[in-house]
Amino acid sequence: MEIDQPVICMDWFPMAKGSQEVLALGCSDGSFKLVGKAGRVEKSISEAHQSAIISIKWSYEGAALATAGEDGLIKVWSRGGMLRSQLVQCNKPIYSVVWSPENDSLLYCSEKSLTIVPTLPGNKQNSWKAHDGVVLGCDWNPANNLIISCGEDSKYRVWDQYGRQLYNSAPYDHVITSIKWAPNGDYFAVGSFEMLRLCDKSGWSHSFDKPLCGSVLSLSWSHDGTTLACAGGNGQVVFGNIVDRQIQWAHIEATLDAENRISINDCLHENNDDLDFRERVVNMSMKHNHLIVCTTTQCYVYNCMNWSSP
Repeated sequence: MEIDQPVICMDWFPMAKGSQEVLALGCSDGSFKLVGKAGRVEKSISEAHQSAIISIKWSYEGAALATAGEDGLIKVWSRGGMLRSQLVQCNKPIYSVVWSPENDSLLYCSEKSLTIVPTLPGNKQNSWKAHDGVVLGCDWNPANNLIISCGEDSKYRVWDQYGRQLYNSAPYDHVITSIKWAPNGDYFAVGSFEMLRLCDKSGWSHSFDKPLCGSVLSLSWSHDGTTLACAGGNGQVVFGNIVDRQIQWAHIEATLDAENRISINDCLHENNDDLDFRERVVNMSMKHNHLIVCTTTQCYVYNCMNWSSP
């Protein structure tokens, strides 16, 4: 598939199955295209914006598509590409737009501010100063209802849905260029010049790496939240995996030391066990004498008194 204009942003149709898989592409000339799974352009909307479309996002139920551009406009389109409304008109570029968990409002960043604008008339919008420099990215997670942002002041911050600050990072050496929640809402990734951080939902950094890819301009998580793709300023794409996940309950400690193996350490009885799975472990939780393990296709429940069979 060839597109006659440079593609600036893209977003997959959510909950896609089979032939319903659709990719929305935002282009540098202000147009966007809906592309099917086979690579055929199903719909092309020219002059959707007066200049480049910087951010494009499907709503979570897939009924609407939001586009934001350098012209300071945010427009909402139907699933088939028909214009529904022009929600925002400002005189500065809008670098990122994201839907609220209930799909009834949009969060966007422009200049130094974050703004939540409702999609239905009669509701009040909420805007607040988020950074001391231009806000370059934001994300809103439907699992925990928290907002994250990053900007040219070299900081990233965590907010609640009302605009109250929950975490403010120390300034780093370079501009924070990208930020993205993992789907489960337990952690998020932060990208800067040759810097990649993994932070928990409270904002504290748990992992730091220096990928040799220039500035990390864009981040994208896999649907199961185990793999992260990073687009570098030098043209490279870097992939990272969540490793060494560890959970505790009472005297038992479970560590995911490989993508399909969990090591169990019973500190009280000094016993060690290994749980091997055929598929990659996506998530795990342990409470009340039971361990729950989710792989890509199955769910296992173990009693902590018997690790031999789930």
